Amino acid sequence: MPIHTSIQNKVLWGTFDRPEALNAFDIPDLEELLGLFRTAKYNPDIRVIVLTGKGRAFSVGADIKAMDKMSEEDFAKAASLYQALAREALSLDKPILCAINGFALGGGLEVALMCDLRIAGASAKLGLPDAYMGFSPTGGLTWLLTKMVGLSVAMDMALTTDKLNAEESKRVGLVSRVVKDDQLESTVRELAERIAEFPKRGLRNIKRSFYMAADADFQSVLTLEESYDSDCFRSDETQAALKNFIESRRK
Repeated sequence: MPIHTSIQNKVLWGTFDRPEALNAFDIPDLEELLGLFRTAKYNPDIRVIVLTGKGRAFSVGADIKAMDKMSEEDFAKAASLYQALAREALSLDKPILCAINGFALGGGLEVALMCDLRIAGASAKLGLPDAYMGFSPTGGLTWLLTKMVGLSVAMDMALTTDKLNAEESKRVGLVSRVVKDDQLESTVRELAERIAEFPKRGLRNIKRSFYMAADADFQSVLTLEESYDSDCFRSDETQAALKNFIESRRK
């Protein structure tokens, strides 16, 4: 599956483009997505990443037809790639936004949860069909989903395989916003470009601190926050933004 990419106003857009298969992932697709994250890490022209899908789905996850032909070694490689994607996404010092159009299922939901901000179109459906076929989640989903929605909802989704619609996903905390389908791209574009204009050190430290705080004790969080905020203050970009803000209030 080709992932079409473009960079506009400091935002890297990655669009999954295999609509006839609802953007299902095979091993080359996962490797391509991993390469996208690694390229974004080192490109100073990129401040924010957006992932979305073409057609009726963000992604329905693993390509079942390809999986049916896999050896045990191939399957292990695919599972390992999901784990590598999760590590790369959460350690990437740049925000990743997810525009969920249509279905985000199985591995597609796993990739969506690796993103820092999820906005859903009104017709979106999110779910975990793994149990139906006798599989269990990968890509850090058991940790990420539980942090977002709590153990009870996470287990309900995993064990029943019931899908959540967009509004239900917002209610439980899977997505932060729901917009009309025809406004999804423009809404996410506006958010991504707005975020991309903020000082990069602040964005980096916001992302780092929230993920590190998820498993830290309260006193460690206080120390971490103080260290990161002081680091932000030392940034020339932050100092310039501060001065611009003060000047704007004087007018």
